[in-house]
Amino acid sequence: ASIDLQTQMRIGDRVMFSACVLATLAAIAIGVSYQSLGLALGLALPLLGLSAAAFWGAGGTLLSRMSQCVALVGLVVLHIQLAHGTSEFHFGVVVTLALLLVYRDWRPIVLGAGLFAVHHLLFNQLQAAGFDLYCLTRPDFATILLHASYVVIQTVLEVLMAIRMSNTAREGDELRALIAQVDRSDGIHLNVRSVEVQTHAAATMRDALVRMAAAVQQVQQASEGLRTASVEIAQGNLDLSGRTEQQASALAETAAAMDQL
Repeated sequence: ASIDLQTQMRIGDRVMFSACVLATLAAIAIGVSYQSLGLALGLALPLLGLSAAAFWGAGGTLLSRMSQCVALVGLVVLHIQLAHGTSEFHFGVVVTLALLLVYRDWRPIVLGAGLFAVHHLLFNQLQAAGFDLYCLTRPDFATILLHASYVVIQTVLEVLMAIRMSNTAREGDELRALIAQVDRSDGIHLNVRSVEVQTHAAATMRDALVRMAAAVQQVQQASEGLRTASVEIAQGNLDLSGRTEQQASALAETAAAMDQL
């Protein structure tokens, strides 16, 4: 929560774009190793182009997050295809879903899990039908279901984590907005009713500041009343002093007249 959500999304785009660059290099290396360099270049470069276009053209947006997810998922699928379904390359699925957590947004995580699920089921069936497509080294629906169960567990946990992290970040944004409204260059302003908040902590702080503002206003009103009363008392004392002087002068004149009489 030390940075705002928009900045976090841009950081996430940078992480995902970097991952796509590394995944592209890995695809080329796998293609060379398995004598499929043409396929590696033909698919990896367009996917990297999608990632780059999203990063430079729509950074920080939901479109960019979804595009980065599609690009990295596609590259992992390409790794599996190039390696003819070698099981070690399925670790890319776990790594991709973990990287998507950098966004603190559950939507790319769900999209990535859905794309992997479609890939596993579809490619397994097509491989069993005799097509030159690979999910595993050989079709095995039971293993696919086992992989899917792990993906589902990871996805559920990451969605919960992403929601929690997003709420924490949003809470930090709203608290910073409240502080900025209070601590201004021209002084302290406790009236923060105009600041829109949604999280519980920010709403609690805003209510507390509003109550403080009301209490300060009451104190100011009481102080103003006390000042007014003090001014009236002082004016009354001046009037009393003037009348006393007049009476003393009159008494002196009366005494002098009595002396003459």
